[in-house]
Amino acid sequence: MGNSVEIKKAIDIARKSSKTKSSVIIYGETGTGKELIAQSIHYGGVRADKPFIAQNCAALPETLLEGILFGTMKGGFTGAIDRPGLFEQVNGGTLLLDEINSMDLSLQAKLLRTLQEGYIRRIGGLKDIPIDVRIIATTNEKPLEAVERGKLRKDLYYRLNIISIEVPALRDRIDDIKLLCDFFVKKYNKEMDKDIWMISEEVIALFRKYNWVGNIRELENMIEGAMNYISDDEHILRKIHFPREIEIKNNEKIDLYNEVNMDGGLPEIVSDIEKIIISRKLKESNYNISKAARNMKISRQTLQYKMKKYNTEE
Repeated sequence: MGNSVEIKKAIDIARKSSKTKSSVIIYGETGTGKELIAQSIHYGGVRADKPFIAQNCAALPETLLEGILFGTMKGGFTGAIDRPGLFEQVNGGTLLLDEINSMDLSLQAKLLRTLQEGYIRRIGGLKDIPIDVRIIATTNEKPLEAVERGKLRKDLYYRLNIISIEVPALRDRIDDIKLLCDFFVKKYNKEMDKDIWMISEEVIALFRKYNWVGNIRELENMIEGAMNYISDDEHILRKIHFPREIEIKNNEKIDLYNEVNMDGGLPEIVSDIEKIIISRKLKESNYNISKAARNMKISRQTLQYKMKKYNTEE
């Protein structure tokens, strides 16, 4: 949902990809709606009547995840039982591998072989089992950056990256906030039997300045929380119904005059200001260098140089 160019582009690509069997990589920050897009690709496409299963690759250790994906045979290891894995369970349908950049590299190699050869072998088994599964993978960091950092195998990336979809962060589609707020108010009016008409313009203005680290998920949770606080005889969500952090974080401006030694020469003052801004932007982006560089509208290489210069590395 949205009118921004970025989200419309993502939706358009997703809609077209639903008509094919090709693998998809969806990139977006946490809370942007990657799994929702993956579900839409499946249920709006040629495999809609087949199974759809999602598995978070970061939630389980390698040995357990391997058994869940490929299945096990009795005797394969201590306590093993005959159990089909997700590839067998979802055969003919779609398997969503969430946060694939968190999957162990050795397991990524086995996944690549499965995709190339079209069959799996259970742990401890001797029989090759043919499978027809469409893979949709998601990552919360840019795939090529994950490759560069050694978190995603290059050969697996090229095998999966037939179709690439980037889901924009909420702060990059601020004009969609009002539309999303109206949607969530209607949703929770129905679920909670409330009669909320709108969110005040004051709150919308604060929302437009807020950083939204948790993206749309954070926005939805914040509205749901406010609708729990509001009295039955009230019909407008106001600032008092929301956590103070929407105002506190909006007011966290850099007081340069107090933080910089204004007695120094202009070069020293400029350097101090630059160091403060870089440190703040790195913290805001959880030390994701590419993301911080984009926010400051400088190149990644320039930021790395300045981080080394000012010793601002994490």
